[in-house]
Amino acid sequence: MPHRANGSYVSNSDALTAWTPIARARLLETAGSYHAVVTDEQLAVAVQQTSGIIHDDPANSWIGKLLDRVDLETQRNDEPPLAALCVDDFDDDAKAERRLLCYRAYSDDLPADGGVPARVARPATRPAARRKERPRAGAASRPRSSSTPAHASDPPRARETTCTSCFLIVPVGPICSSCGAPLGE
Repeated sequence: MPHRANGSYVSNSDALTAWTPIARARLLETAGSYHAVVTDEQLAVAVQQTSGIIHDDPANSWIGKLLDRVDLETQRNDEPPLAALCVDDFDDDAKAERRLLCYRAYSDDLPADGGVPARVARPATRPAARRKERPRAGAASRPRSSSTPAHASDPPRARETTCTSCFLIVPVGPICSSCGAPLGE
């Protein structure tokens, strides 16, 4: 669940709304250099640091929704598909072609022949063991902890979990207080 540094929660929609122009600007900057790309993790760090809205879940669980919003924005503005400049673990020729459109529109160092599409070999930014630890969609719910330190004077916080049915963070209990699905403590 996204939150601000003070621990206050931000809805996913509001976080994506705040992150979209930041992501678009970062991708425009990337498009300025021929064959430059940004990884999904680099983009996630950039939008979170700039906005002050942090997501506790791994970037690969929400970055696709952010890139979808960037795609909609670029389509509305009749711009090249900037989201193609964000690479993940998979690349293909179609994505390389979309990146080339971006370079042709924005690159300062494009070759005189107009450049060529190039697939990207993703740099190994994550250790293999860490990849295996990432939660998968539909994984069992787990109690969530706050990222802010607890002080002796702070009131105790209720334990929370993510409902596997509606994906909201709710107090731990036998059923989800939002949708009524069993939580399976």
